[in-house]
Amino acid sequence: MSQSGYNEIATHSLLADAFSEHIQATIRLTRVALELEWTVFTRFTVGVIAATILSVIYLVWTLRHSRRPLVVWEKLNKPLIKIFRPKIFAFLLGNINPYSGSIDMRISTFSRGFCTGFMRDRHSNRNPFKSIHATALATFAESVGELGLLSSLKDDNDEITLVSLELEVSKTPWGWSWTEGESIFNKLNHLCPCAKKYNIQFIKKARGLLTASTDFTVPDEDTRQVKVDVVVKDRTLDTVAIAHLVWNIENKSA
Repeated sequence: MSQSGYNEIATHSLLADAFSEHIQATIRLTRVALELEWTVFTRFTVGVIAATILSVIYLVWTLRHSRRPLVVWEKLNKPLIKIFRPKIFAFLLGNINPYSGSIDMRISTFSRGFCTGFMRDRHSNRNPFKSIHATALATFAESVGELGLLSSLKDDNDEITLVSLELEVSKTPWGWSWTEGESIFNKLNHLCPCAKKYNIQFIKKARGLLTASTDFTVPDEDTRQVKVDVVVKDRTLDTVAIAHLVWNIENKSA
């Protein structure tokens, strides 16, 4: 083989070695960059999670005794925290109104005079006939109606008292018994001992996920007693119950 042939082979070998070293250097550089990016991403993620947890703790601590539910709802409308808003709001609501914690309910939409919530079908909410207990329906409707009314009050010193609860449930539930009827009225008396009237008419058997909504506007005239209607529907959008709540408004300002 001539000298030129050897030189050509040597040149190809050097080029191959240089290309191999270049590839290895690129791989090492990419690995270092990925490790650096992963470190930055990890620190950023941990920082965001820590900031979110601290923000939630701060909000829960500062709002735990607030009696202005709409203010609480709006303060929870922050990035990331908004994802957990229904659950945090339910926790705070249970702190102010402990009996509402007896049912698995969440508020989904809340504004002045308007409130929508949903209640899951749980074993603890059922009656002996495998449908949602009328007391759970009454508690659900009363909680949603109360929030709609509280968000409409113009004076923070106003306090409300439930004086009448009428619950229409669209069809007589199968297996109704007087024993359950007595249990319902006893639990309703525990729910609101101030109410002077309970009227329960069954419209449809309640099962599955339920939604309740109310749209309330404060009357123009200065009245101390208002009526709030709450409509409860099932997942097929059939009306399960209609609650008519009469509240007495009392001003506690000095």
